[in-house]
Amino acid sequence: MDLPAQDGAEALLEKSPEAEGSGGPRHPAGRWSGPEVGSWLAAHGGAAELAREHALTGRTLLRLTEGSLRRMGVTPRSRRRELLRELLRLRLQQEMQELRSIAGE
Repeated sequence: MDLPAQDGAEALLEKSPEAEGSGGPRHPAGRWSGPEVGSWLAAHGGAAELAREHALTGRTLLRLTEGSLRRMGVTPRSRRRELLRELLRLRLQQEMQELRSIAGE
């Protein structure tokens, strides 16, 4: 079954750290190690120290909320919102990868 990409979803997938040639990890974000999470955070606002301080893995990264970021010391609120937007993109990329895998692409 061919699933058409809509609303820029194809562009999101192409920018995915898992996308070939991007230089990032080639496996789903949910399976990233602490250093991979740190690299992703560094590329999205310089919060790489959060990965070390809080022993974040890909799975925990994908589950972060505004409240958890606040408890982790991410301030100001605009910074938390920015990270949450990037996390949403990452979650969508992972969902796209999973859907493509299911569709056999």
